[in-house]
Amino acid sequence: MVAIKPQRGFTLIELSVVVMIVATMAAMSVLAINQAFARRYSSEADKLLVWLQQLAEYSALQGAAYGVITETPEASDVTQLRAVIYYRKRWVAVTAPQPFELSADAQIDWLVQLDEDNPLLPQEQKQDRDLLGLGIMETEPEVLLLPEMAFLPDGYIEPQTEMRLSFSSSEVEFNYQWGAAGAEVLMSRLQP
Repeated sequence: MVAIKPQRGFTLIELSVVVMIVATMAAMSVLAINQAFARRYSSEADKLLVWLQQLAEYSALQGAAYGVITETPEASDVTQLRAVIYYRKRWVAVTAPQPFELSADAQIDWLVQLDEDNPLLPQEQKQDRDLLGLGIMETEPEVLLLPEMAFLPDGYIEPQTEMRLSFSSSEVEFNYQWGAAGAEVLMSRLQP
């Protein structure tokens, strides 16, 4: 008698089932990654809203005007929002609360035209002063901070405008508005 050797390998049906399973798992992982990015953007937008509300509370509790400036530190490419306070007729950077650092692909657009001739609150340049009483005058021009928005101690936010947070790797945008509906910052998500 002739012995028949069993065939080795996979049938076409077995291969197609495996391909279907792998394709389904890949599609599910792409969907999960997209949802994770969307949550990351929403989380950053929520954190920015909390930071702005914290500045409004600082202003009300301390009875001082707080402002927000956009800056990029020299040693970094990351844009950050820094709090400034109106003290002795000038805007001064503060250390509390900590500056709000935006992610590398985030961008802030202020939808306001600042008028340097008519600022939120007037500022005075420091006068030339005698260093150490030696007759050496300090005459270096001072760069004044000019905030994009200010939280006033009476609860108002000036100027009445809006700010947009967008991300270069996504079409998701968040809009922050204040002034028209009262003294609170409102955030809304703009659909692409």
